[in-house]
Amino acid sequence: MKEYFCWRCKSIVPMLEENEWEVIEPLLHGQIRSIKNYRGEHGVDLETAVRQAYKPATDKYYELTGYEETNYAAIMHHRLNDFGDECVKCKHLLRTPRASFCANCGHKGKENA
Repeated sequence: MKEYFCWRCKSIVPMLEENEWEVIEPLLHGQIRSIKNYRGEHGVDLETAVRQAYKPATDKYYELTGYEETNYAAIMHHRLNDFGDECVKCKHLLRTPRASFCANCGHKGKENA
C-alpha cells in the first residue's frame, strides 16, 4: 500500500498494490444477491442493505490500510495498477498506465511517456 493523491476523491488516500487488491476484489463484486437477501430478511432501505453488503470490503480495506473508507465505490478505484507511474515533477500518479503527460502539473516528457 502506498499513499497518493486521488484525483476523483481530491485527497491523499491509500492505493492498493496487487497483492492487497487480490484480497479486496472478491469482496467488491457479486453483492447483488447479498443486498436482496439482506433487504428481505431485515426490511431495510436499499442504502442500508448496500452498506451492509460491502461492509466486509470496507472492513478489509481498513485492516490493510488503516484508512476508514465507507464508500465501497471509492475502494474500486484505489488500485495502484489502474494508474500510471509517478510524475517525475510533482510525484502524482499519472491517471492511466498509458498517459503521456501528468494531468496534475502538465509535465510531458520522456520520463512520463
